[in-house]
Amino acid sequence: MRYYLQHFFDPDFDHTKRKPDENSIYKDSLDLFNLGYVQNVIKGQILAQIVPLDTLTEEPDPRFVLTTIDFPSGQNTYIDPDYPQYLLAAINGYVFYSDGRITVKALLNVQQDISFHTGNINFVGDMAISGSIRSGFSILANNVRISGLVEGGIAHSTSNMIIDGGVRGNISDHCLVDSGGKLMLNFLERAEARAKGNIVINKYCLYSTVYAGNNMLIKEHLYGGKVNVFSSLYVGKQLGNKAGIPTTIAIGYDPLIVRKMEKQETFIASLTQSISHLKAITKDLPPNANLQTVKLQEYIAQRDVLIKQRREYFKKLSEEETTIGNCRLICPGIVYPGVEITIGRIFRAIEKVYENVVFHIYDHEIISEPITAVQPTLQGQ
Repeated sequence: MRYYLQHFFDPDFDHTKRKPDENSIYKDSLDLFNLGYVQNVIKGQILAQIVPLDTLTEEPDPRFVLTTIDFPSGQNTYIDPDYPQYLLAAINGYVFYSDGRITVKALLNVQQDISFHTGNINFVGDMAISGSIRSGFSILANNVRISGLVEGGIAHSTSNMIIDGGVRGNISDHCLVDSGGKLMLNFLERAEARAKGNIVINKYCLYSTVYAGNNMLIKEHLYGGKVNVFSSLYVGKQLGNKAGIPTTIAIGYDPLIVRKMEKQETFIASLTQSISHLKAITKDLPPNANLQTVKLQEYIAQRDVLIKQRREYFKKLSEEETTIGNCRLICPGIVYPGVEITIGRIFRAIEKVYENVVFHIYDHEIISEPITAVQPTLQGQ
């Protein structure tokens, strides 16, 4: 009796020969950014099945006709004893043939830039990129390590992220690095960075927006933009600059909730403007009089939902105020005027030059105290 090996992935897949989806041509848009660089599989997913050859309704590929029930099982695959006709993935990763064996690997090594040669890459396992992420392109993976730069691109990780080069934004594209765990990078310039854990920057952070879910350490310079930190911020050499570039520091609240609230405020303001405009048009007409009155009721309902969510967020932030007394802004170097510090609900504008100083809350105000030596340590690093 003969059998056939059915695949639930493309056995001839070649990541070096990817091209845009030809069907997108008929939709008047050729997608050059998503080329399907990798074949993702998750743990327990069926990779292949062995069936009797005479049950096939299509012409079989002679390469996969078998004389015995024997899977070409490779690394990180297994056969369920209860369902011996199926070959399954043992881990999250990507599937391919290696030396004639069906194999799954958890680490995806991309040995080039993320660009038009690769397209955007979404991967369920860990990813290592030898090059850079170029402008307009994005990646998503579990743990991520980037040897080059994130240069006008976007990088997401569900766990930790390390960027050996650094992050530099540009005018045309929003540049973002977003980590579900810790984030370590060389520098950050004109970009946005988010992390649920600690953020460590080996050099400088300039004109950027940052949300650190725990602590943040910048070994050299910080000026321009806004930094939101949950616990404490350490800046080694210079905070602000001689030109008085506005630099905003907010410490003490969950920055991810703060970010959500910022987006909410923008949306609420937009809805309020639209509601005022529609009220002027519809005047005292009943709610279902015409399209404008129906739209008015929809906008009012949307705004009510957002306002309710905002109250819930405020409640969460209020609950966090019990730990604000432990928050610190530490700078063994120089702090220039132009820096604005908020710890919890308490605000202070820096109006003179400080050096070797720590800012914290005491008796309902932000005070500054000299420090002799501060070793930057990140709790939970």
